[in-house]
Amino acid sequence: MAVETKRQVTGGVALVKALEAQGVRYVFGIPGVHTLEIYDALYDSDQLSTVLPRHEQGAGFMADGYHRASGLPGVALTVTGPGVTNIATPMAQAFADSSRVLLIATNLERRFLGKLEGNLHEMTDQMAVVRPLVKWAYQVQSAAEIVPAITEAFKHLYAGRPRPVYVEIPLDVLEEGTELDTLESVHPQPVPPPIHSIDQAADLLRQARRVFILAGGGAATEEAAPLVRELAEELGAPVCTSLTGKGTIAEDHPCATGAFGYRWSRDNPVVSLMTGSDLTIAIGTGLGVRTTAGGTMPLPQPLIHIDIDPDEIGKRYPAAVGIVADAALTLRALIERVRAGARPAERWPLEAIQAVRRRMLEPVDDRTARYLPYLQALREALPRDAIIVNDMTMMCYEGVRYLPVYEPRTYIFPRGFGTLGSSLPTAIGAKLARPDRVVVSLNGDGGFQFTMEELGVLAHYRLPVIVVIFNDNTHTAVKVAMRHSHPGRYLDVDLVNPDFLKIAEAYRIPAQRAGSPDELAEVLHRAILSDGPMLIDVPVALERY
Repeated sequence: MAVETKRQVTGGVALVKALEAQGVRYVFGIPGVHTLEIYDALYDSDQLSTVLPRHEQGAGFMADGYHRASGLPGVALTVTGPGVTNIATPMAQAFADSSRVLLIATNLERRFLGKLEGNLHEMTDQMAVVRPLVKWAYQVQSAAEIVPAITEAFKHLYAGRPRPVYVEIPLDVLEEGTELDTLESVHPQPVPPPIHSIDQAADLLRQARRVFILAGGGAATEEAAPLVRELAEELGAPVCTSLTGKGTIAEDHPCATGAFGYRWSRDNPVVSLMTGSDLTIAIGTGLGVRTTAGGTMPLPQPLIHIDIDPDEIGKRYPAAVGIVADAALTLRALIERVRAGARPAERWPLEAIQAVRRRMLEPVDDRTARYLPYLQALREALPRDAIIVNDMTMMCYEGVRYLPVYEPRTYIFPRGFGTLGSSLPTAIGAKLARPDRVVVSLNGDGGFQFTMEELGVLAHYRLPVIVVIFNDNTHTAVKVAMRHSHPGRYLDVDLVNPDFLKIAEAYRIPAQRAGSPDELAEVLHRAILSDGPMLIDVPVALERY
């Protein structure tokens, strides 16, 4: 659809109108003297709402969380120089975890680009800072280019593998006049699978005895997830998910094994389903070195590999059939072939799949067993469709395997880049995307202090996000790694923490301490019923040194 209009506007107004044409609702950013023209135009927008983080890093994580919870692009806006370097980390995370994020940043006036003249926020090459973190970047050189640049940015956001993009606008371009004409609205154009590839996949299904399905993040969408379930039911196939694939299939479904865990190991109970199958369908996963433990995961061969990124097909495991296409369209085509007779010789007995599922939920050792009551308390208290936003912390690592998830886009984890401290701002973006859902941010005490200033956003907008801090006064994951590599030689891992309840209270956010799993479940129940944010401090001592 194109919006017809024709009038003289500034570059700042053109930018805002271009964002409106793409259906953008929120812009995450902190205003500065370099973005005054943009914020003046935003002031007059009836469609766009601004969200004020307390740090540009928060803006990036919020935009990422907005996408992960909704599938829609998140938009972040920063000033020149330090605004760009501050948001670099969340942009790298969005790139690693395949998130649609548009970063818009200003730069110095055109006559100063690439020069060191002593200007505020100057850099030798700001584009060079961002390019490694995005799949497409463009520097606007005139006000007339702004609308086409934003339109092109959204085309790249929706084409191929979801990853962030960048548009850079010099200050004088924002003040320059331009004629606003036709505004094009961009929409996703899913790529259908080639018919010959579906034919080849159907032939493999007919030749197979039993099928094993591995679902990654590309399958955990509202469009693809129901079709993964249908395919599994038609084939009688077990579905195992990667970390990012959690939510593709409800983990209490008869065909679900759950996620294999934070790391793959050769003694994983799912191995029996892999070795007992003779065909793998891998959906929306690159089968990367962290997912497969360097290719040691014994995926049954041959492999039907479905992924939107052609560079991932056959990169680590040979693919008998590689299908570069939209996961939902491909699954729909495969289901039609299965129903027409392209079935394996046998179905996996549901009892066998559920036996593996039960083993998956058993703690692997005494250490893991100490974490389980807290994870069980979380799951018992939260609605099935609650959005769980994880951080890089021990409780969340254990939760990959032991915290069941039931719906797509309800499990968010900083998997690819492994960014400590991302949970709270990511949860804020998720809540704005899905105000109808309960959103909980899971944190360790160390990581929380990376971005705890974003409690100010919860207070500012009274967003009902539940913040849970598992607090053991330690960077536990690092201390555990030191215990394994250099026992007893611990350095800079123990923390002197603030009183998190008092910090929350300073923001006028209700806060409580939960001293046990039962207390955690009780406080969570109360938090869910409230209409504002809440912080829950959970003292734990689950590791032995």
